[in-house]
Amino acid sequence: LKRSAGPADRPPLSHGSVHRGLTNCSAHEPALAMGGACCREEREAEKLAERDDMDVKAAHDEPPVFVVQLPAPTPAKQMKTPATAKASSKSLPKSSTPKRRTPDAPTPEEKRKERADKESIALQKKGEEAFERRNWDDAAKYYTEAIEANADNAVAYAGRAGVRVRSGDFAAALPDLDQALRIEPQNLYALRDRAEARAKLGDLDGALEDYNTKLTLAPGDGRALCGRGETRLQKGDREGAISDLSLAVRLTYPGAQDKLTAAKKG
Repeated sequence: LKRSAGPADRPPLSHGSVHRGLTNCSAHEPALAMGGACCREEREAEKLAERDDMDVKAAHDEPPVFVVQLPAPTPAKQMKTPATAKASSKSLPKSSTPKRRTPDAPTPEEKRKERADKESIALQKKGEEAFERRNWDDAAKYYTEAIEANADNAVAYAGRAGVRVRSGDFAAALPDLDQALRIEPQNLYALRDRAEARAKLGDLDGALEDYNTKLTLAPGDGRALCGRGETRLQKGDREGAISDLSLAVRLTYPGAQDKLTAAKKG
């Protein structure tokens, strides 16, 4: 017996072939007479075929999908606890910057010396004020107290010697002048007063030495120029004496003109 082909054995129908079969195939006439059952099956098959065609077309038309693999997220930084911070700080290298030294506190002896220096300077200033007033007694008193407070106060030694030179006590002035110049070799007042004291005591060479040093440091000292001029004149250097005294006159030093006139007369 020959089996009739069922729906599964028939090839898929396109949209056009289904309608052509419905209108031209005589095999569908009995189905049409039975209420169109066969036509419904054909229409269902046509719809299924259309959906298959659309799915195939959509698969070809869709853009390719690329799968991108993202890197794994990094774990959040762990918060340092005081213990971990202390441990990590131990592993860090120590700074090479040297620590600043705290100045040492002054010793009692240094404090005592500082107080003595301040006291000596205060008394020295009182002596200078009395010296300017030509009050020789008060000046000598304050200078002596300044020396007692600080035995290294060269200005106080020179001041007290200056009082003695101006009082005519040249021999008493020399020890103070020597001490002042030992402490401060370029003390201008001590150099000039020692030159005068030496000259008065007959030490002309020593006097010239001190005058030369003094005038090298302070060429415009009229008193020193007059003193060196007189010392040169005593040593027979008349030309040198006139030169020093003439310069003292130009500096308008009191008494320089009379000394220059006497030197010129010979």
